[in-house]
Amino acid sequence: MSSESELAASAERQLRDLLAPLPLAVERAVVGAAGADLTLELREGDRRWALVCELKLNGEPRHIRGAALQARELAGRLAVAGPAYPVVVAPFISEASGAICKELGVGSADLAGNCRLAFGTVYIERSVGKNPFHVKREQRSLFAPKSARVLRILLGAPAREWKVAELAVRAGISYGQVSKLRQALLDREWAVGRWGGVRLAQPRALLEAWSQAYVPLRTARNRYYTLLHGEALQHALREVFAASGQAPLAPGGHVLLGSYSAARWLAPYARVAGEFFYADSQGEARLKAVLKLEPAAKGENITVDLASDEGVFQEAMEPAPGLHCTGLIQTYLDLAAAGERAAEAAEHLLVERIAPLWQVAP
Repeated sequence: MSSESELAASAERQLRDLLAPLPLAVERAVVGAAGADLTLELREGDRRWALVCELKLNGEPRHIRGAALQARELAGRLAVAGPAYPVVVAPFISEASGAICKELGVGSADLAGNCRLAFGTVYIERSVGKNPFHVKREQRSLFAPKSARVLRILLGAPAREWKVAELAVRAGISYGQVSKLRQALLDREWAVGRWGGVRLAQPRALLEAWSQAYVPLRTARNRYYTLLHGEALQHALREVFAASGQAPLAPGGHVLLGSYSAARWLAPYARVAGEFFYADSQGEARLKAVLKLEPAAKGENITVDLASDEGVFQEAMEPAPGLHCTGLIQTYLDLAAAGERAAEAAEHLLVERIAPLWQVAP
């Protein structure tokens, strides 16, 4: 849907189709009357109704909320000439956007088939869920590796209001990239902000959406076997981390415990054999040398993911002296993407370590 005129024509057809099975007559459709984007004049026996429609090409919650308030105001003004019912129409209205309309006493309908209309004797409610107009590029941009650097920071301190410039410096990306991400979060009402600032308002909704769209941040997964175990392995791991660092040019490269191994220290739950790591090429070389790794086609006890973005290393934690692992959010995402058993570990991590951070958020 590329223009408002196309949306107006499609919205009229959609509303006519929705109302067709009912004992209603659509007597006239008017575009631009009294400030409304579209008005449908209906007759139900001796009674007349006006559907006062606000149209939005963008169905994100922030845009829908504004449209719903506008439609409600217009309907209130037009009601002096007869009953008027406010409706918001967009190419797609999500469950969250539909809930906003319901909360404000405004009808909603989209071109995918979702709708909720409740006026007079009319009550229509349908839900199709899937968005046929979904733009994958926008979703990829929202959770792309560089955007993910900012999201980890925000989710780790949801009560704090960050300035765009602060986030750009800490995440190591451009001011413009952070500004675009900020606007996307505001549009979805996952965040609030003013004067160039941003603070998360719905961290759980953001994390759930990210988890559903998440693609592991690795260029390769290499499997190895080591004869070290127990205290000898733990001592060797501390030797690896002692030579590694978080600076981009750290001589020992980047290495972090990840996935199950990180969760084992952050919020123990599932027992899985072996150790899991994120590393860059230098870090992997360090692991191979210190742990005396041998390639393993099967029966591996060391798994190394070569990170596709250095943002994985930016929110590192030290869960025990001398050990370093991925941050809470990255660990959650990797567990949630690793299968049913890992998903239970992810939920445990969420409840035990992540959710308490959100309880302080307004």
